Amino acid sequence: MCFSIIGMMRYMPHDSGIHAKTWLRIRHMVLLVALDESRNMHAAARQLNISQPAASKMLKDIEGFLGIPLFLREPGRMEPTDAGVTVLRYARRLLNDTDRLVEELASLREGGHGRLALGSVPGAAPVMLPRAMAELKSHRPRLAISLIENSSDRLLVDLEYKLLDAVIGRYTEPSQRHLFDFLPLKEEPVSVVARPDHPLCQGTPELAEVVRWPWVLHPMASPMRGLFEAALAEAGVASPRNVIETTSTQASLQLVASTDTLSLLPSSVVKTTFSQGRFAVLPLTIGEPLGYYGVLTRKGEPWPELLTEFVASLVGEEDAP
Repeated sequence: MCFSIIGMMRYMPHDSGIHAKTWLRIRHMVLLVALDESRNMHAAARQLNISQPAASKMLKDIEGFLGIPLFLREPGRMEPTDAGVTVLRYARRLLNDTDRLVEELASLREGGHGRLALGSVPGAAPVMLPRAMAELKSHRPRLAISLIENSSDRLLVDLEYKLLDAVIGRYTEPSQRHLFDFLPLKEEPVSVVARPDHPLCQGTPELAEVVRWPWVLHPMASPMRGLFEAALAEAGVASPRNVIETTSTQASLQLVASTDTLSLLPSSVVKTTFSQGRFAVLPLTIGEPLGYYGVLTRKGEPWPELLTEFVASLVGEEDAP
């Protein structure tokens, strides 16, 4: 049987949005996510502590209400349909929102003052964020702040699924402009980093020479790696073959400090107090500075008071929305 989104809208009542809000339950979303994770009805039913027939009926009711199949039943396995993938994306957002609600209510019951979940690219994490977080905590000492450091592409997935309130990063593909608002902060120069007594520190190396050494780099999808690969291509130099990929700044610095490994890191990381004197910057220019990074938030969502205060600490009260 073939269904389409248009068919679904014809099947559902004219005021389908209202019907969906009053009929669909969080329990339905939990079942769909459990099915996606296990791809097995029996396992999903066990996770919800219900019988398999009850879980099968619940899924049948959901699909009947929406008017479109969400999973394909195969022997011993279930696979989400295109419509199922779409519904699952929203289901995960809803469940993440619910988890955040429970956490914040628990914090309030215990006398806390809310929670702020942030993600940041490595260049901003050691420089800009400590000052802003310290300022926010100075007048909200019991505020719970969590900070995740990663590349922009990975952080924006967590932002879309509501695991984060904001990301200090940048767009990694044009389609993200439809999902997130962007408040620019500053450009991010990058540097080729080595230990101070690395053999390459004795002269002025060329790109063709440095690629022969081992490297620790961000994954290919990250803007920093894209900048590096573009610079190599423009110079007609092949990519290094001996590469470890990680988004961890600490792991990268440790490898650089203890081996002959080179890395491409935000210049701000190398200039911070904790790293001064432990690393050398090779006299190489790798492309232009990465484009402005800034505060990314979900498009169209009003900022909570905590986030507004935090951004005011970053950019000044007059620039915060």
